[in-house]
Amino acid sequence: MPINITFRTQLLGGVAEFCGNCEVPLFSTPLHLVELIVLLAKYKEEGVSLYPEVYLTKDVSQLIAMLPEAQKLPLGATTRDVDGIKRAIKKSAPLAISGWLIYLEDNGASLNFGLMRGTSNPIAVLVDRVLLDEHNPNQVTKIFQVADDCVEIISSSGLRHVVFLNHRKDDSPPPLASLEGLIKSVTQSVSEDLLEPSQSYLTRTLYNALRVSHGTLIAVTKKPEPPKSLFNDGLKLDEPIDFPDLIRRLKRSEVSAEPLASAAALLEGMLNSDGIILFDRAARLLGFNYFVRAKNAANEVGGARRRAFATLSSHIGKGLVGAFIQSQDGWSDFRGV
Repeated sequence: MPINITFRTQLLGGVAEFCGNCEVPLFSTPLHLVELIVLLAKYKEEGVSLYPEVYLTKDVSQLIAMLPEAQKLPLGATTRDVDGIKRAIKKSAPLAISGWLIYLEDNGASLNFGLMRGTSNPIAVLVDRVLLDEHNPNQVTKIFQVADDCVEIISSSGLRHVVFLNHRKDDSPPPLASLEGLIKSVTQSVSEDLLEPSQSYLTRTLYNALRVSHGTLIAVTKKPEPPKSLFNDGLKLDEPIDFPDLIRRLKRSEVSAEPLASAAALLEGMLNSDGIILFDRAARLLGFNYFVRAKNAANEVGGARRRAFATLSSHIGKGLVGAFIQSQDGWSDFRGV
């Protein structure tokens, strides 16, 4: 009789301590967390990939109270077991888009589920900075897919695990760990009064777009225009998209949130285009669809995007201050000053 070899036993052992400390009754049975991790690792409905973010709590009303201009949409109640978890996700996941998040409320008797969201203000503090703060008296656990076959679980008690359901090495960094370096590089020269809202806005916009992107390259320059010595083609914007200026005008009530929402949509579209997106270090988007001629291509390991990233990296300090790559499978790297 054949012997089955699975990761189930190891995964159960790996999350047992997390379950014991996150104070969510549902996870007193670690198998429930394992099933949720496996379910979200590559979630699809009708053949379409979905990327829901799931928050587990004992009292969703307390979570809602912490978020400004919050909204809540209850969808039902189900059993506190594997079948109930699957049902809750299936009913909720198609709706968990455009800022809507799934909540699972475990009251000990049933599993209530639905959707919630915070304010639509594009420069508001990130939801996770509020809900997953270690001082939050209401324990919360977040579970979400960050790349194919990779799920992150975070508890407001400070626990954080990245679960790889593939051949990645134990010391592999999280898929989008390099995003923070990119954000810091892009906002190096942003004024202090606009730094935090600019970083929050760009983090939210890039994070959501990169999770569903099929790979991208982003370069950051210290010059007011693309370095001609590096880029041989591209679409330079006649007027750069100045994100901090839009944020300044929104804070002064000179414009509505619509220009920032439109700018985010343009940036997301550029991330799905071929070529390199170019920022300066004052968080201005200078252009996109840029290409470089990779040097020593025969000595570089990987495809065209990886070779282009190597070329960008070689120009750090020589016109560029940062270079970011996300591969097709969702893994990223950043090089910068």
